[in-house]
Amino acid sequence: MDFIKMLREDHDLSDLLCDVCDIEILPEFTAPQDEGGHLTYNISGKTFAKAGSGSEYILLEDGSIGFWGSEGACGRIADDLKEFFEFMVNCPYWLDYLEEDEYRDKDDLSEFAKEIFKEHAENARDIDLDLPEAQQELAARLGIEKKEDAADILLRFYHCTTREPRFLSTYTEDDGSAHSGTGSLFDR
Repeated sequence: MDFIKMLREDHDLSDLLCDVCDIEILPEFTAPQDEGGHLTYNISGKTFAKAGSGSEYILLEDGSIGFWGSEGACGRIADDLKEFFEFMVNCPYWLDYLEEDEYRDKDDLSEFAKEIFKEHAENARDIDLDLPEAQQELAARLGIEKKEDAADILLRFYHCTTREPRFLSTYTEDDGSAHSGTGSLFDR
């Protein structure tokens, strides 16, 4: 299934993705952020979506999905587009799930994920959004299963962001000095 094409053509679905996950699908692929020529990546790719913060989701040359955060975080988040959308739909506002200690035990991770989602659902009510209902609609329209327990999806995410080769960004200063990230989003 070509998720990107579907979202580009169906503006209502694209708006729902933005409401539930804070992801805007771009009308066309673009070059990843390069900070005026200072920022490079170890794996080439093309940006297909952005978050409200300006962070980017990048389809990497190996078919996996990378993330470049507007605050400098960089790493791989999914092995392919299907896993990416499963992750986004089941774990909206996923940056709140980056507590590495919670990933040591699957039962603890499951409880942690439920607590995070409960907080998101409560916050969504403040903007008159029924997050569980919107999430279920998004999952159905994308043909993705909405899981009651996101622990398995989060474990796939964890293994993806920590596997080699990591997706790295390097910022090169005007004086030639360079700073590279770790390639794991858990090392923030």
